Amino acid sequence: MAANLQHRVDKIESKAALILERYRLISQARQEAENRVRELTGTVERLERTIGDLNRQIEYLKVASVLTPDHKDVEATRAVLSELVREIDKCINQLSI
Repeated sequence: MAANLQHRVDKIESKAALILERYRLISQARQEAENRVRELTGTVERLERTIGDLNRQIEYLKVASVLTPDHKDVEATRAVLSELVREIDKCINQLSI
C-alpha cells in the first residue's frame, strides 16, 4: 500500500509540475500579448494623430484653393490693370503737352 501511495504522490507531483510549466508558458504568452497590445495601441494613437494632422492640412488646402484666384480671374485682373496703366500713360502724355 505504501508503494501505491508513493506512486500516486509521484504522479500528482509530475502533474503539478506539468501544470506549473504550462502556467508559466501561458503567463509568458499573456505578458507578450499585453506588451504587443500596448505597442499597437501606441501605434494606433500615433496614426490617429497623423490622420488628424493630415485632415487639418487638407482643410487648409481646400480653403487656400478656394481663396486662390483661378486662371480666368488672373487674366481679367491683368487686363484691367493694363487698361488702367494705358489710361494713366495717356493722362501723363496729355499733361506733358
